[in-house]
Amino acid sequence: MATLEGLTADVDRVLAYFNARTLDLPDGFFDRKTQFVINGAPFETLLGQSPNDPLILMLARGPAGFRFTIKALQHAIPDATVERGEITNSPQGLAVQLWLSGKLRGTDEAVNTVVPITLKVSAAGHVEIAEAVLDAPILEKIRQARLRP
Repeated sequence: MATLEGLTADVDRVLAYFNARTLDLPDGFFDRKTQFVINGAPFETLLGQSPNDPLILMLARGPAGFRFTIKALQHAIPDATVERGEITNSPQGLAVQLWLSGKLRGTDEAVNTVVPITLKVSAAGHVEIAEAVLDAPILEKIRQARLRP
């Protein structure tokens, strides 16, 4: 079973890798079935194909899904950085407050928002579900920035 201290250290490594623009991950943090959820919608349902398609699942889940999502975010906010607030146990899982900041691609518009993350961790210590909640207007701005060359 993973400890809060061990999970906190892994979260801090993920954030440091993100800020360094590397796609590395701590070993075993995500497994190949880890699901990513944004505002209640599983990432695989947002890709415009059948969410049960094996290729969609391969792209949307696990370390590949994390990397796919992070590359899209870093494209939309090229100078994106994240900082972490307190990590606590909650009935839903591990609650993490992140601060996302940077400028949207093709504009001088700054993004500076709190992103609550809930990590549901298995008994084996890997993240089974990572759920993020973003304000709808900010999420739409990020989607629009992703479309800019």
